[in-house]
Amino acid sequence: MSLAKLVSLALVVAALSFTASPAHAECAREAADVSWVRLAGAEACPDAGAIRTEVARRLGTEIGAKGEGRSIEAVVEGKPGAYSARIHIRGCGAPEAERTITSEAATCTPIANAATLVIALAIDPEAALRPPAEEPAPTPPKPAPTPPKATPPKPRAAPEIAPAPPPEPRVETAVTLRGLATVGLLPKVAPGVAWSAEWRPHPIFVVTSGLSWLPEQRADDPTFAFGMTAGWVGACADLLRTTNVSLGPCARILAGAIHAVLYTDPEVTPTDPGARAWVGLGAGARVAVRVVGPLRVEAGLDLVAPLTRHAFSLRDASAPVFLQPPLTGALFLGAGVAFR
Repeated sequence: MSLAKLVSLALVVAALSFTASPAHAECAREAADVSWVRLAGAEACPDAGAIRTEVARRLGTEIGAKGEGRSIEAVVEGKPGAYSARIHIRGCGAPEAERTITSEAATCTPIANAATLVIALAIDPEAALRPPAEEPAPTPPKPAPTPPKATPPKPRAAPEIAPAPPPEPRVETAVTLRGLATVGLLPKVAPGVAWSAEWRPHPIFVVTSGLSWLPEQRADDPTFAFGMTAGWVGACADLLRTTNVSLGPCARILAGAIHAVLYTDPEVTPTDPGARAWVGLGAGARVAVRVVGPLRVEAGLDLVAPLTRHAFSLRDASAPVFLQPPLTGALFLGAGVAFR
């Protein structure tokens, strides 16, 4: 027996154990007023019309006629794996009663079937426990003298409540403004700013891109200053991820330009002032925390290995004015928004 049938059988047993007391002798089952409300998360459950049709089929009669009858209000809520239904029963001289049934099934079909049975038992226990009457098969037409006998049509099967398709995954994006502190990219510890954008195509993996700017910093010789502008593309893997926190390693490729600036000094002749193309590889880790609503903050540390280490020097000088080391570092702190 499949798991779905086992779950349906368990809900039916629970429904029989929670059946309301028998209706008053003068209560008209055809006058039963049945309402069915789906709360948020249970939109995939059958609508009120489908529930009333199934109750009428079990009882063998239409419901909702004028007269004194039971008033039954049912409310279903939850999500796949955690559905619940509250059924409130009153009228016909019997005391009010409220029943709650639950289901851990992946679809709403088992709890909808169990709720239908509880409602039918509350209206007329005897009729609800009898097998539903099948429509009589139509009388086959008289065979013609020569053609073969016509095959009688098959009786119609009871309507089934189809499960809703699973919800489509949503893609998360984020935009962040960062403050930077770098070591080694410029002659001294250099502050800067960066703009970062993220796109999460997978629950774990994140694609990142951005642009950073480091303003000019004077070298040991104040005649010279260096600045840097670079963009990047990369990816992060959130090995630890909860509702509000994500943490994991990142890797990126950086490309941009490093700027050499010479302040006016008639006795100094630079060999090649201006901007030079720059490329580097970065790796590190970051943590992001959702504070409230779409607002989030993040922090991280990157190690950057320059692939183009330009030696800025003066003509006839024995040592360069500035040369980036083989390994540099960057610390960042930012705030932004994440949305779907």
